[in-house]
Order: sequence, then structure tokens, then C-alpha cells
Amino acid sequence: MANNRRGAGARRTGALTRASVRRGSAPRPARPEAEEEAEAGGRLRFVKSPTTWLLGILLAVATVTFQDVLTATVKAVLPLDRVPDRLSPQNAIDVVDVKDVKDIGYYVVRDGGGAEDGKLLEEISSGGPWREGRTVVDAGEADWMITVQGRASQQVRITDIVPVLEGGACEKPLGGSLAHFPSQGVTDVIPLELEVDAPRPRLKTYGKGGKDAKPFFTGPQAKHITLNPNETEAFIVHATSETGYCRWRYRVHYEVGGSTAETTISGPGGKPFELTARLPDASAYRKVYFPGLDCVAPGSRPLDTWYEQTGPEYARARSGGGVPPCPKS
Repeated sequence: MANNRRGAGARRTGALTRASVRRGSAPRPARPEAEEEAEAGGRLRFVKSPTTWLLGILLAVATVTFQDVLTATVKAVLPLDRVPDRLSPQNAIDVVDVKDVKDIGYYVVRDGGGAEDGKLLEEISSGGPWREGRTVVDAGEADWMITVQGRASQQVRITDIVPVLEGGACEKPLGGSLAHFPSQGVTDVIPLELEVDAPRPRLKTYGKGGKDAKPFFTGPQAKHITLNPNETEAFIVHATSETGYCRWRYRVHYEVGGSTAETTISGPGGKPFELTARLPDASAYRKVYFPGLDCVAPGSRPLDTWYEQTGPEYARARSGGGVPPCPKS
């Protein structure tokens, strides 16, 4: 009875049992060696087939072409400043030229810079390259024209240019000999102003006499300079110093391809820019060189005649105020 009840109550589920799994996992019979060699030889002939190589080359060319088309399409759709640049952001700006273009003003020839050789007046009067071979520094003010070029494949946006003083501060004004005369003119470029010996020097928009100058890159009226691919832009920095001798470089902050970067602008030859204030007492200069426009010359004497005086002589001649008479030859 018990056996009949157990047999009547049992159900077939159809599920795999451990015994069935073990029974189904018996090893497969080995394939004949001749069959395996024939299959391997067929695969090798397919790989070596010229048709297979041709298909591979065509596939590689199609892949590269697709990538170029996709890149061009993305650049055409996305804004320029959102597309990653293939060129390193650190190399997106090239400094094309830096030169002194001060129109008229004062220069200091440092002691030991060749002013004591007796030839300086002769070279200035002749209009020759009197600065060559001498250590000459702009005095009072300087005009530097800086030309930069965008080297990226998209627009570069200059967001700030910050002067960085060598040693963190200016030093006392330089002595030596003082020269005053006109120089070459300047072209139509972006004018900026810099009080380099100010407590926190910043580039400002050019204001007449420096009275209406406002920050260029910062503040409520902040501006920026943009450079399209291979585009050049020139700007003049009119730097002034009233109290010290300053040496500095410019740190340029810019954006390109969605990234920010910076570069440094130095003076000619990779040296720092430099500017010295004029000494408050002209008698402290060794010598002073100036043209006839600075004094009252006799009617028979041309205004382009140049003169040389010692610092004390120059200071005494101007102690009474007004324009002094020119020195006697």
C-alpha cells in the first residue's frame, strides 16, 4: 500500500537533475587529425588571400575618412571655444615682435655704458644708432609695441595681461647720463597704459594724460582681445614710472578650446622690460644731452643742434624756471 501511494503521488517535473547533467557531460569523441589540418589550412589561405588584404586596406581608409568628416562636422556645429584643439593650449599664442616705439622722451645711459667715451653727442647729432653698444634705459615713460598671433585652429581669447615685477618690487631710480630727443613714430594699434611703479600695477585703457584711464581686462567695463587662427594683433603699452627703476614681464591669461592657459611676454632678447623714473634733481646726472628745442637758440642756429652739459650745469640753467638760453658753442 505504501508503495502504491508513493507511486500515485509522484509528479514528473521535467527539470534537469544532477544525474542528467552528469550523463550529458560525457567527453566528445576526438576529431580526426586530417580534418583539423584541412580546416587550419583553409583559414591560412583566407588570410593570405590578396582579396582579404585589399578589403583590409579599404576598411582602414574608410575609417580614417569617416573620422575626418566627423571632426569637420563637429567643428562646424559646435562653437569654436567648445572644440578641443589639437595644438597644446600652452602654444596657442606666438609673440611675433616686441619693440620700443617711444616717440619722444628721456633715456638714461647707465654709468659704464659708454656715455663717457666722448662720442655720444656726435652720434646723437648725426642721427646714428647711438644706443648700440650702450646700456640705455627708458626714463619716465616708455612705449612698447607688442605683436601677437593666434596659432590655434580656433579662436584664442586673451582675458588678462598682468605685469609681474622682477623681485616683486621696483628699486631706486637709475643714475648715469640723461638724453632727451625724439624717436620714431608709432602706428594705429590698441593703446594701453601701465603705471609700473604703482602699488598694484594693472593695464588700463589709454586716457589723455592718464586721467581717465580705466582697467582694460577687469572691472565693469572689462574687455578682451581675440585672435582668430593665424590672425595677428598689435597693441602698445604706454608705461610710466615716477618713483623707481622697474623690471618686469607680462603674464598673459587666455582661453582656447574650452581650456585656460597662460604664457609670458618678455622684452627683446628674452630680457625683462625695464623703465626708470627720472631723478628729482638733474644735478645728480653725470651729463645731459638735449636738442635746440629744449632751449632758446639764436636765430642763426638751427633747432636740430644738440648740446651737452654736465648735470649740475643743466640743473642751474633751469633753476629759475622757464626755457633757458642754449649753451654757447
